[in-house]
Amino acid sequence: MKLELERQEFLKAWQTAVKFANTKTTKESVSGVMIHASDDAVILEATDLKTSIRCKAKGVNVIEPGSAVVPASVFGEMLKKLSSDDLVLEVSSSRGLLNAGSNKMRFPVIAADEFPKIPESSGAENICEVPAMILGKIIAEGSAAASQPQDFPKYLGTCLIRTSEGSIMAVSTDGKRLSLSKSPCEALKDEDILLPAPALKELGKTLSSNYGENDTVKILADGSTAWFGLDDVEFSIRRVEASFPKFERILNDDVKTSLRASVGDLISSLERVDIIAKSNPGHIMAMSLNPSGEINITARAPELGTTSETLQASIEGENMQLGFNVSYFMDGLKALGAGEASIEFSDVEGQARMKRTEGDDFLYMLMPARLSQMDAMTDEENADFNAGPQDIPETEPQEPQEDSGNTETDAPF
Repeated sequence: MKLELERQEFLKAWQTAVKFANTKTTKESVSGVMIHASDDAVILEATDLKTSIRCKAKGVNVIEPGSAVVPASVFGEMLKKLSSDDLVLEVSSSRGLLNAGSNKMRFPVIAADEFPKIPESSGAENICEVPAMILGKIIAEGSAAASQPQDFPKYLGTCLIRTSEGSIMAVSTDGKRLSLSKSPCEALKDEDILLPAPALKELGKTLSSNYGENDTVKILADGSTAWFGLDDVEFSIRRVEASFPKFERILNDDVKTSLRASVGDLISSLERVDIIAKSNPGHIMAMSLNPSGEINITARAPELGTTSETLQASIEGENMQLGFNVSYFMDGLKALGAGEASIEFSDVEGQARMKRTEGDDFLYMLMPARLSQMDAMTDEENADFNAGPQDIPETEPQEPQEDSGNTETDAPF
């Protein structure tokens, strides 16, 4: 195989493909990228055995066709750092040679027949078509509540793609929170496709960063795999064999207190509160809502101290004090995006629901945490926070209160 490469153009396809190679494995055949050059096209393939990609590379002139698996890390790093844009790649037997003017690199390659066979979509059923930017958006929003993939049961590390007549949605949950995003689409079939969240998130990032509003993704599926195809690239993700919870059962409209506030202001406050909160056992903050229009957020960590934030918002309903995991709360706000958040609270042990103030295309539901004695400020701390700087007395440090522990309220699933 011998190829003339225009570096910048070829690098675009290479960087898309290499994200799906398993560079951390000792299995060499999946730690590289397959280059298959024919007279008609050059195709790059990569896989980690669960997620695969097949994409067409541009900026290539095929002098001699052929196929080989090129090491992802070494070859890719060299591509990024070379100053020359005109390259020649030659592969013969078990070695490759990259010629870039004054720079030459020799490296080992793997025979093409050792590369795993990537699933073909030719026999799969067409499920729906959706703009790439829209699909990237609903994947990012809908996967926000997925947990680490090693958690059990299996659905915790997944995201459900559901198509029905005229719509597509993405949903994830870790048992304590749920994220749901939906959009109209040309759905040809009602289908539930359960996929690993890390792979789907990587797909979402690729769609959002590499494709525009005129690019359309065709979703196909069979019993074991889902494919996401565009003109020059096709992603395949192995389906997860598990049952996703009947999440519709736990969604309700009970509201005792609601607020509207700037997403940016809330995130900024929580990032400061998190400096202390991340060191307490449950990563917990206490949030007090006052219908006068004031939110007070506090966090305590016995060895670090106490922090308090007050910000203004539009609040209706009852006075309420709740506990939340700070990271979980921020995840919802970040998925919500810029603008104004509408947050509804059912009660101190019921679900909180974040939405956009306009439209019903996104929902983030979060269960509160039970506040412990440790989360309540001491009389001395209350005096300090309610006094001006000149009024704060010099006192001996107090022993921290006994920690009765933070616990999450009952998970909805």
